[in-house]
Amino acid sequence: MRRSNIMVDVGKWPIFTLLSPQEIASIRKACVFGTSANEAIYTTHNDEVFVFGLNCSNCLGTGDSQSTIVPKKLEALCGKKISSLSYGSGPHVLLCTEDGEVYAWGHNGYSQLGNGATNQGVTPVQVCTNLLLKKVIEVACGSHHSMALSFDGDEGHQTAIPLTEGKL
Repeated sequence: MRRSNIMVDVGKWPIFTLLSPQEIASIRKACVFGTSANEAIYTTHNDEVFVFGLNCSNCLGTGDSQSTIVPKKLEALCGKKISSLSYGSGPHVLLCTEDGEVYAWGHNGYSQLGNGATNQGVTPVQVCTNLLLKKVIEVACGSHHSMALSFDGDEGHQTAIPLTEGKL
């Protein structure tokens, strides 16, 4: 599977004009989201994770409902090598690490965070449901659902795992 180093061309998105040239240069991966592309999450070359913009349904994962034009670091995710980011218009966010861990936060009215509940996720929480003994390599979100793609080692198969409602 071929992956680019950066998910969006940050120069084409107005939200990134809020960042300094040094902050722009530090970006390794970025994902712009929100109904008007007014929220963003990015990872740095030092494996730090930052969010900024509007905070609809706590989709920034900062633990509060405050919007911010100054990037906030998501400490719980720093030091993890992020391989995949996805936004669902629910709105909710999924993130996958190179170690196969999946984290979710944001709106959860349809249990799209994969925790079997429907309460909002205000901070990133590791998703464990349906992922036992699975190495997730990619995540994807829809408006009311979430999916994880796993790689089944020896056989080399890829399997799509629905996370919605916490069951297969």
